[in-house]
Amino acid sequence: MDRLRSLGLTFLVIATLAIVFMAGFGTHWLTSRVAGDTPDNPLAELAIGNDAQPTEFGVFWEAWRILQRDFFGDQPANQQRTYAAIQGLAQSYDDPYTYFVEPQPRQREKENLSGEFGGIGAWVSTDDQGNIVLKPMPGRAAETAGILEGDILVAINGTEITTELSQDQVLDMIRGPIGEPVELQLRRGDAADLVTVSVVRERVETPSVEWRVLEESPKVGYIAIRQFTERTADELDSAIADLNAKDISFLVLDLRHNGGGLLQSSIDVASRFLNDGVVLFERKNDGSRETYRVEAAQRAPNWPTAVLVDGATASAAEIVAGALQDRGRAQLIGEKTYGKGSVQLIRDLSDGSSVHVTVARWQTPNGHEINGVGLSPNIESPHQDDIDAPLAEAIKLLTGNVAQN
Repeated sequence: MDRLRSLGLTFLVIATLAIVFMAGFGTHWLTSRVAGDTPDNPLAELAIGNDAQPTEFGVFWEAWRILQRDFFGDQPANQQRTYAAIQGLAQSYDDPYTYFVEPQPRQREKENLSGEFGGIGAWVSTDDQGNIVLKPMPGRAAETAGILEGDILVAINGTEITTELSQDQVLDMIRGPIGEPVELQLRRGDAADLVTVSVVRERVETPSVEWRVLEESPKVGYIAIRQFTERTADELDSAIADLNAKDISFLVLDLRHNGGGLLQSSIDVASRFLNDGVVLFERKNDGSRETYRVEAAQRAPNWPTAVLVDGATASAAEIVAGALQDRGRAQLIGEKTYGKGSVQLIRDLSDGSSVHVTVARWQTPNGHEINGVGLSPNIESPHQDDIDAPLAEAIKLLTGNVAQN
């Protein structure tokens, strides 16, 4: 139970610190470097690449020169103009999952999918006046350095925190390399003087899995996967081992509000519940199809299982739900899923930014196309404000099967 409380508290970090639903995931990781800028024309390298002729970009440079010559006011930095041009280029492909990410959001994205980052170990929230309020986690660096619950963040490394900054921007300033200090100025209560605290950043883990026993007679276990990260498979193994030691008879796997994550992680998770066979098919632009099969892994016991899904279950979460449904391993309970069935390559650029590019679409083992369609649950059960109806329906389904046997 102590472990559960710890996981529950730590999960709040995800809600506060993670990027919310970054247009869905289900990604392959592949990095490449793109040639750098030239002083005069930052996009010149891209404009005259092997696949394009310089004359095709003539109108772009015409507009660039006109704006630079005629605009009344401050000129935006070359980098700002370059990023805006790349964003517009990505948007011209008319695909919501092909997009450009600037360096700081890209770094947060990497951290979220790795399941850890360099931080101070504190929850961050915004009060009614727009102040950034800190609450240190027990035993972590922020508490050790003397930060108290309710301290208001005034400055980070000498940079004033204004209400114009978003919470994500503030988090970017707090986070950094593990082992390096960050200086915080704080307003504490009614004290006139500010408090200055130096905190050495430490590794902060963001668990993606939580679990507990729901019912005692018969015992029903519960595992919720909130995102598919590099740590998910190992965390799931811990959950399975703990619930197995508690001698559960049934399992509810909760994939609600799971926006996806890493493709490999979804295959790893599905492989815990399937003995062999297909997890998904990946359909390429050239018409070819790649098959992803169950991989060698420590299998979960063959508990009768129900999977909870909703309209925010997307991408990698749909891969797992679709595989377990098609293979007859579990029934889906809840609402139709989001329908994000495309795969993105993430190409890292030379300055730390990246381009996400849709390169394929995936299908369930039965060949069902998910993109724009979603998965239909076996049992429809919308969530109600006063009761978790899908969870109650799952328990009823699982334990009711016992009475019938």
